Amino acid sequence: MLMNTVRMCSIVALFLAASASGEAAAQEGLSTRSIQKMSRDGDPSASVQGLGNVCGTIRQVTGREFLWKSEISNHINPSDPRATGPTFICNQVCATFPMSFYYSDGSLAGVVGYYGKWNQTGKARAYCAAGGAPQCFISSINTNARRRGRDGFVYLQTNPRTGNTVCYKVRPLGRTGNPR
Repeated sequence: MLMNTVRMCSIVALFLAASASGEAAAQEGLSTRSIQKMSRDGDPSASVQGLGNVCGTIRQVTGREFLWKSEISNHINPSDPRATGPTFICNQVCATFPMSFYYSDGSLAGVVGYYGKWNQTGKARAYCAAGGAPQCFISSINTNARRRGRDGFVYLQTNPRTGNTVCYKVRPLGRTGNPR
């Protein structure tokens, strides 16, 4: 009976802590479901506070802000260091390069650097292993994004110099957005 009471108190305490951190995170644009998912393991507020240190506002990609893709373009040789990481192509939203992207716990996932303009739109494009950014591996980024306590997404910090830093939430694998 005493053990059941202790367990019930622990559950109530965790619920209250998650609710408190949930209110703060909701102001940052995270949904309650995302917060609950991030907080299932460990400290309920750890992921939210860590991401809040690098993202003032979190937005969903709704269409043509930019293109984020994990597959490399055909014109890049598979032995080129850029071929191992993601591609970022500007459209309605661009970034200050080099552009950092983060896991949901606020830790750095990688950096893409300016490479040049995309010949189809004249907009900037960026890769890992370009423009001073280190090489990165999309398979590792995807695996690490799904590790315990993380939500499976990465958060692109498009302009870290503004007062309210905007981050865009994207899946590491596949394509998000549209470059035109």
